[in-house]
Amino acid sequence: MLQKLLLLILICYATADKIETDGRGGGYSLFTWKWDDVHTVYLISVWLLVASLAKILFKLMKPISHILPDSSLLIIVGLAIGYFLNQTSLSGTSLDSHTFFLYLLPPIIFDAGYFMPNRALFENFDSVLLFSVVGTLFNTFAIGGSLMFMAGYGVFTVEFSLFEIFVFSALISAVDPVAVIAIFEEIHVNEFLFINVFGEALFNDGVTVVLYQMFKSFAVIGADNLSAFDYAMGGLSFFVVALGGAAIGVIFTIVVSLATKYSFDVKIVAPVFIFVLPYMAYLTAEMVSLSSIIAIAVCGMLMKQYVKGNISPSAVNSVKYFTKMLAQSSETVIFMFLGLSTISSDHHVDLYFIIATVAFCLIYRAIGIVGQCFVLNKLRGKKFSIVDQFILSYGGLRGAIAYGLVVSMPASIKAKPMFITATIVVIYFTVFLQGMTIKPLVNCLKVKRKEDRDPTMAESVYLKYLDYMMSGVEDIAGMKGHYTFIENFERFNAKVIKPVLMRHEKRQSFDATSIIRAYEKITLEDAIKLANTKSTIQNKRLEKIKSNARNIENRVQPSSQMTVTPKDAQLKRYVESGENIDILYKLFSDLLDRKLSEMNGGEVPRFTLTGTSSEDDIQDDYMAELGSRSNVNTVHRSLEALPSDQTFNRGRRQSTGGLKRTEFNV
Repeated sequence: MLQKLLLLILICYATADKIETDGRGGGYSLFTWKWDDVHTVYLISVWLLVASLAKILFKLMKPISHILPDSSLLIIVGLAIGYFLNQTSLSGTSLDSHTFFLYLLPPIIFDAGYFMPNRALFENFDSVLLFSVVGTLFNTFAIGGSLMFMAGYGVFTVEFSLFEIFVFSALISAVDPVAVIAIFEEIHVNEFLFINVFGEALFNDGVTVVLYQMFKSFAVIGADNLSAFDYAMGGLSFFVVALGGAAIGVIFTIVVSLATKYSFDVKIVAPVFIFVLPYMAYLTAEMVSLSSIIAIAVCGMLMKQYVKGNISPSAVNSVKYFTKMLAQSSETVIFMFLGLSTISSDHHVDLYFIIATVAFCLIYRAIGIVGQCFVLNKLRGKKFSIVDQFILSYGGLRGAIAYGLVVSMPASIKAKPMFITATIVVIYFTVFLQGMTIKPLVNCLKVKRKEDRDPTMAESVYLKYLDYMMSGVEDIAGMKGHYTFIENFERFNAKVIKPVLMRHEKRQSFDATSIIRAYEKITLEDAIKLANTKSTIQNKRLEKIKSNARNIENRVQPSSQMTVTPKDAQLKRYVESGENIDILYKLFSDLLDRKLSEMNGGEVPRFTLTGTSSEDDIQDDYMAELGSRSNVNTVHRSLEALPSDQTFNRGRRQSTGGLKRTEFNV
């Protein structure tokens, strides 16, 4: 009671001055109009509400939704709201760069990192790194140099310095991950193309921000005041800022994993750590002038596999939904404000500068992609075809990052209004024209689409077997490739990292015998199909398999050092008798599924007898999201109905070997 009274006194004291100020002797007012106190937040809330309703309406209007991507529709809504606000007394609402970089951008980048398919990214890391670093550098200097060359002849109406145009060319060279995801999710391109465009879009943002900050500092200092040491420090800062941001992401990955590991008794706070700590990684990198985009992206990519093992399945789903909600809300505000700013901002329209910027963006994007793919095709097994190179060139969409950077340019740059106008036109051109036409082009060029099915058990096992085989080939050849790195990382991850960062994970030795057990399962499944068809050819094949097994057993006598386990003895009796093969398969399937569930650190999945299983509205990464819309629910059996045998459970080796259908997380 005393605490409540004290709280009431504090509230009264805090509001006393405001009451004295507002009250002008006119008596007590029941209602007061306080629009100035809430108008900014209220308008943003209205934007979100209108955009959400507009999305529903656009999805119902099939002809429009099939032609226009969601991002362009949001821009149209923003244009409508901006026109309305401009015609009323509500005009003047603005969204500054400070709000953009500290509040709206982090959820989008964290969403991109958290749902990144890490295995596909690692397999194409060479091309992604080349496109995001070398490609961004090439486009920045090529576009900036070409525009500066034209400015030397007095073509443009506003003058600018060399470093000022490089500031603009750095931000206009960035491929936007939000626009890429929005467009490429709708056209369902194959994994190879998607991961290269998406990976480039995610990481070149960090490169772009580094170049932007460096050239902006050079522009403020002035070319006459710069020394060779300044240029050297600027070049060095490119690597320090990028690698420093990645290091901060790794540090906060460890922190968030440990925090969720020991929060099991207080489950409600685990999602708080998952969202707050990556955001703190972003703020920390921003505070020390490192790449905040790379920091939060790396943190999201690395923390996913460890966090999922530390929280409950319901919390995992909650994190997925909340992450998507934050990212979509931020994207909505950004694109709507892009339309709003077209109406409300002060523009300087220079037609020659706009046409030159759009043309140079298209030309140098194509030249860069073709040149880099030529080099990559000489060095890697998976080649980029002509069609792949065209889609990569055409898929270089610009969006929120470019706009956020251009509005944050210093006011001392006289050409800033012209740069803002050109940036908005480039974004409109890529989002509307390229976004609308890329789907018909994909259909016309017959680009390979993502397969709308999950990999079979055989495909999953043999892909894993291929990793081990290629690792052995690399070891025999005396070279260290990415297959060797995968194997070494899995060993280190199983022995060191997971026991430290995850609950219920013990230090285990790496064991690949799960491959053999899975092969036995597949073989027995094939035997069941052969037995059920009862055809002459299949029966002869089964008899041949049995006779070969007996011949091998007769030729090879077991030595005194060989151990015959109870499982081997029972398997031999079942195969020789030819009876109860269905029960034997179910035993193997049951045991393998339970082992996979244990290795994944989750509960054994239970399915109903109706033969249907629930699907998540939000998949674990963007690769799964591409094929989730047309997947057919597979029929699963109830685990309670499966028989069990203690003989098979005894003597089974514990394994950290890879039969999980998960992405390789690096």
